[in-house]
Amino acid sequence: MGNCTQKNRLQDFVPSNWNEFDSLLNQVLAPTVARTVRGIRAPLSVWEADDAYHVELDLPGVSKDDIELTFEQGNLQIVADRKAPEGERKGLHEERVYGKVTRSLSLSESVDPDSIAAELTNGVLHVTVAKVPEVQPKRIDIN
Repeated sequence: MGNCTQKNRLQDFVPSNWNEFDSLLNQVLAPTVARTVRGIRAPLSVWEADDAYHVELDLPGVSKDDIELTFEQGNLQIVADRKAPEGERKGLHEERVYGKVTRSLSLSESVDPDSIAAELTNGVLHVTVAKVPEVQPKRIDIN
């Protein structure tokens, strides 16, 4: 049997909590690299209407030139890059995160790729993907 009082050597390398680990990353890596490792958070909402699918993604501080939207084989992919401010800043406290985020959604084959439209308003990206007419509900008039 081994000595039960022997210290776990892994404790020498991993801090006792993740806040310390995050602080260690910021000390060891350049600040921009550490931020890129964490990446930005982009909450997503998806809903379906009779004639289209709607996707909204929160992207505060991201310009439309830093968003790439692609649709291939039923997969809608959004890649956004929130760039760090240029120039030297003597930061006292930083909670904002910079870097890239990628969100992918599989949509039904019943969508019309030519109908995809996107708009960025007040930091919210709204994407609309129309359904092909064959799969849209058809209203039947009653005589």
